[in-house]
Amino acid sequence: MKKSGERSKKSVRIGALLIVLSMALTACGGGTSSDNPDQAAGTPEQTTKTPVKVVLNWFAKSEHGGFYAAEENGIYDDKNLDVTIEPGGPQVSSIQIVASGKAEFGVAHADQILLARKEGIPIVALATTFQISPQALMYHEESGITDFGDLNGRTVFIQQGQPYWEFLKHKYKLDSVKEVAYTGQHSNFIEDPQSASQSFVNGEPYVVEKQGVKVKTKLIADSDYKPYAAVIYTTEKYLKEHPETVKAFIGGTVEGWNDYKENYEKINKKINEVNTNLSEDEIAFGEEAQREYVYGYDAEEHGVGYMTEERWTELMKQLIEIGLLDQEMDVKTVFTTDYLPEH
Repeated sequence: MKKSGERSKKSVRIGALLIVLSMALTACGGGTSSDNPDQAAGTPEQTTKTPVKVVLNWFAKSEHGGFYAAEENGIYDDKNLDVTIEPGGPQVSSIQIVASGKAEFGVAHADQILLARKEGIPIVALATTFQISPQALMYHEESGITDFGDLNGRTVFIQQGQPYWEFLKHKYKLDSVKEVAYTGQHSNFIEDPQSASQSFVNGEPYVVEKQGVKVKTKLIADSDYKPYAAVIYTTEKYLKEHPETVKAFIGGTVEGWNDYKENYEKINKKINEVNTNLSEDEIAFGEEAQREYVYGYDAEEHGVGYMTEERWTELMKQLIEIGLLDQEMDVKTVFTTDYLPEH
């Protein structure tokens, strides 16, 4: 009985010693315990990133530099996001894709967002890339064109259904223009020195001048039609159900744009990998030509992405004036700046 009692006391002492050692290891960070109370309680540490997709409004270009900077430099990762950037194209409608739930975010121009709302598609603008759209009409240097009214009697290569073109036709009474569908190819424009073509000042003029054709451009904004361009949006439903993810994505994208401003050379190489149809020098031209439109105007004071109720209201009234909208809407339901980072 004595040996049995000694063995019992010895077992207790060993058990106590093991407990002390275990506590010491825990205090020193040893063993498998963690500072995370959920993990300590047996719950695995949360490391899964939230997957989201953004559909661009065109093939990858300098105008999407902020997205690719956020992806390439780990900014989205830091926001705990797994972001897929899907390029657009002439047959791609980001609005249809986002509205159907196949992507969380899209990029479109402000007038397209208003027209989608008219059709009952509940999307909400969250941030703009361009304070002033770089959309322009391009024409031959020797054509004699100085203002939009000079387009009468000429051929204009234009993508059908563009709200800005309807505005120009209305304001400048362009009733004798020959409209030809814009295809992205410039040979017909080059061959007709009296013609004009849609363009972006940070894109097409560079391509055409490399072919030995001297051109000038006139910003659509010079007509006082000034929609925000390359606007990031989501659906009302996704915004309501996932406000933190929206805030993280918009914050990350704005950080990406600020990063692109300083590290554009690195990101331009990434854009060139995604869109091999563009040369590096063309992307570099686009980045330089667009800087003022992204970082200037209201963005200079309020930060990249900023939008105002005044601008949205003015655009809405212009669309009513040309018959593309049939009634006013509360623009405060169309856009929000609540998810932009503090500046």
